[in-house]
Amino acid sequence: MRQNRRKHARISSIDHKVIALTALVLLPIMMGAIGNLAIQSSITTIGRDISRLESELKALRPERMRAEARWSACTRPEQLELALSRHGLNMELAKGERIVSLKGRSFSGTLDSPATEVASYAPASRAKGN
Repeated sequence: MRQNRRKHARISSIDHKVIALTALVLLPIMMGAIGNLAIQSSITTIGRDISRLESELKALRPERMRAEARWSACTRPEQLELALSRHGLNMELAKGERIVSLKGRSFSGTLDSPATEVASYAPASRAKGN
């Protein structure tokens, strides 16, 4: 009777140990390459964002300077007086006897206690009328 040759024949001519070793070596290299590409892509995106924001900053600087100049022009004493008279408000500077100064205490460390003393001032004419 004839012997079954398949039992004795090698299933494949490639050694499985070599394939496993090659896979163990190539897999980390491929993962590292993919990670490197992802990092490079994110760096490029962040660089583009930085460039865009820097150009926006350059465009906004002159606008900020103009706004600051307009604000300083509006807050000059002459302009404040004009605005008050335009709205019909009569205001005058406080006289020396009406100025109240507050002196603060050092912070005691608790949140419940007040950190400063508060003083109130009522003119003598109002105090007598009440």
